[in-house]
Amino acid sequence: MHIYDLRKDRDEAINAAADALRSGRLAIFPTETVYGLFFTEKARALAYALKGREQGKPCAYHVGSFDALYSVAGKQSAKIRKKLEEKLPGPYTFLLPKGKEKTGVRYPDHKDVCAMLEKVGEPVFGTSANKSGEVPPTDVEGTKALWDGASVVVDGGRVRGVASEVIDLTGSEPRTIRKAE
Repeated sequence: MHIYDLRKDRDEAINAAADALRSGRLAIFPTETVYGLFFTEKARALAYALKGREQGKPCAYHVGSFDALYSVAGKQSAKIRKKLEEKLPGPYTFLLPKGKEKTGVRYPDHKDVCAMLEKVGEPVFGTSANKSGEVPPTDVEGTKALWDGASVVVDGGRVRGVASEVIDLTGSEPRTIRKAE
């Protein structure tokens, strides 16, 4: 595991995290809300085991652009696109219709994590960088419980500490699943 300081060497931190994810390893990276544990499909089992997360519990895709959002979520109605474009990038996770399923998508308002996500070149999942059931971390020290399984840890200083609001857009009206508090 290697720790990078985003404030001192932005490019090195972003590239190291993207390289780790492309290689099927885990990366811890700050967002505008909390610190996240990021992984691709290749490392899903490792991420879930490390967190102690229930295997069937879904994780949201994290994207760095609207193009990436629509590539993982599929075509969306004009009404849904308008709602997404009003709120994103921002501290929201949206549940979107994808065929008969729902898919979660988060487009953070954090230029560095977005740059890292765009460099990976394949879908990336994210969840808070803590053991399941514990408080999401607001600084790199709060992520230590996951360091044994992460290849890259990026320190970006303290973040606001409020998890993203989760909004379900799969029904006729938006429904808030989790408030950002």
